[in-house]
Amino acid sequence: MDLKETQLSREEAYTGPVFTVTRDEVLLPDGTKGFRDLVHSTGGVVILPLDGEGKVTLVRQFRYAHGRVLLEAAAGKLEKGEEPFPAAQRELREETGYTADKWDFLGAIETSPGFLTEKLYLYLARGLTGGQMDLDEGEFLEPVRFGLEEAVAMAADGRISDAKTLAVLLRARHLLKGEI
Repeated sequence: MDLKETQLSREEAYTGPVFTVTRDEVLLPDGTKGFRDLVHSTGGVVILPLDGEGKVTLVRQFRYAHGRVLLEAAAGKLEKGEEPFPAAQRELREETGYTADKWDFLGAIETSPGFLTEKLYLYLARGLTGGQMDLDEGEFLEPVRFGLEEAVAMAADGRISDAKTLAVLLRARHLLKGEI
């Protein structure tokens, strides 16, 4: 069965500094027409820094959309046309102060493919050297360290609920165990 939907037209509803919203009319596989509302994003990077003691650094950050502080991996958006790896290096330094000598690419995830075009590129950073954080204007966060297995347990029991952090923890753990 051919499941492809074909775009017939697009109407831009909103353009802002972080994303654009469109409404597309589409031809469905059965020949009928439908609509798809999409949020277009340049994507981003997610970085899990792992030090020589087996500890990961996550960040505590207030997320306005959810009205609470979340525990997350360091992350940031890609600028238009920016490659993921240099963005990951930049975001690691900005949000944690670290630079890393060893990087493992852990693949990419589509965060909410029903309406969001965002793709996030996941990295494990090792061989860390400490330095000064360089947060973006209006960005407030607090780095915190946990043992990798403790962070994985926090993801399993719901204390970490951020999807990108769940994904990077899972993939990093599997890589370190030689399972991927």
